[in-house]
Amino acid sequence: MANTRRWRRSHLALVIAAALAIACGGDKATAPVPCDVYDGGNPSGSSLAGGYALVSLCQGVKPALTPPAASGTLSMTETAPGTGDFDATITITGQAAQTFAGPYTISGSAITVTLPIGHLAGTYTFSNDTLYVSTRSTGTLLSVVFHKTS
Repeated sequence: MANTRRWRRSHLALVIAAALAIACGGDKATAPVPCDVYDGGNPSGSSLAGGYALVSLCQGVKPALTPPAASGTLSMTETAPGTGDFDATITITGQAAQTFAGPYTISGSAITVTLPIGHLAGTYTFSNDTLYVSTRSTGTLLSVVFHKTS
């Protein structure tokens, strides 16, 4: 009888140890989550022309920077359907402001801005007065969200 109790206690201890090992197994580090990729264009056909304020900026992996860690404005004019001028200024706290300005073209969900140093090509979605743009800049995924203010 004493052997049976010892066996039950050791068996119970083994079961508890196994349960703890399984429960603690979920503490593994998770991989970084990449920035969102936006694709969908402008299904409503609403004009993109107007002024915008930066909502968020994601570089490579989340979390995205939001005001006050990053701030920015965007002005878009429309010269013809699917073309116009794009002028964005983005500042990340502690860094110099960056300006991206030039004519843009839209085809489907693709947007291309012609900059003095080359093209900035990506995809976009426009919904509820919010412009979502994603692109790869020097191999890094960049996702920017602007909300229309005017």
